[in-house]
Amino acid sequence: MNRKRSGLMMGVVLGLVLLTGGYGQSAEQKVSSPSDIAIATASAGGAWYPIGAGMAEVIKQSVKGIQARVQTTGGGVENVKLVHDGKVEIGITISYLAYNGYNGMDPYKNKMQNIRTLCSGLSTGVMQVVIPASSKIKSIADLKGKKVAVGPAGGGALTVLNDIFQEYGFKMGSVTPSYVSYDEGVTMMTDGHVDAAVVYAALPTPAVKTLSTGPNPFRMLDLEDNIQKSLLSKYPYYVPIKIPKEMYGTGADIRVVGTPNIVIVHSKLSEELVYKITKAFFEPKNLEIIQTSHPSAKGLNLERAVLAAVPLHPGSEKFYREKGIRK
Repeated sequence: MNRKRSGLMMGVVLGLVLLTGGYGQSAEQKVSSPSDIAIATASAGGAWYPIGAGMAEVIKQSVKGIQARVQTTGGGVENVKLVHDGKVEIGITISYLAYNGYNGMDPYKNKMQNIRTLCSGLSTGVMQVVIPASSKIKSIADLKGKKVAVGPAGGGALTVLNDIFQEYGFKMGSVTPSYVSYDEGVTMMTDGHVDAAVVYAALPTPAVKTLSTGPNPFRMLDLEDNIQKSLLSKYPYYVPIKIPKEMYGTGADIRVVGTPNIVIVHSKLSEELVYKITKAFFEPKNLEIIQTSHPSAKGLNLERAVLAAVPLHPGSEKFYREKGIRK
């Protein structure tokens, strides 16, 4: 009889263990300390996919017991939502998209407040406005009422350009936009079909570099000091950029703004895990893997890593404090 009861009790206990996941991780553990990490990037042909692959390689090699894989996605807008919803653990996005998502601003209808920054400074999109050398346009303020190639519809330039225009007292509706690729925009400018062309990409940008070595003289518009300072004070996702005169042969350095690409993580990932991942990313041999995964990642370093548009994850912050980057 006692043996029967003992066997029955063992069966009940075993059943409960199986039901509660006792032979694996609990639901909470799977969120905070997953054994398999997905990194949301973009299309396989873009810059973020190989960067994500480099990160996955570093995690697998340097963070014990963790597997990591790259996931193709629609890009920065989607990645914010994927991380917030817990569908992936890590994502790459643009600083202003992270900021807008965290605060429930366009293009997001709800606040994406489950996202945290692991590191910033993967690369920086830089606002560049080019005009013919003979143009009477002297300032971005003079673009009001003009025909402007603003980059592709839905592209990264539009939010930044609208922020800048508002500093000068007008909006996107005050220009006649052409939504074309950056290369097409520069060609339209040199052919006289638009008054100015906007290029928003990492430096040096091929479209502008080609222009600088071609037969068509051009000028580049910069931001007045007070305009740049106002943008930096209003929007935490901008960083100051100085385009050296030697880059495009502009005759003078050009003062503009840029937005870093950043790595975000889910807020419920454990401090210990995110600390280990962050530390792994910045070990010299691993940092080289990420930096060489794509040319746009070569500028990643500790100083730029903390330029966060949304709060740092506690695990990352702990690492940066140890390194003296955060006080």
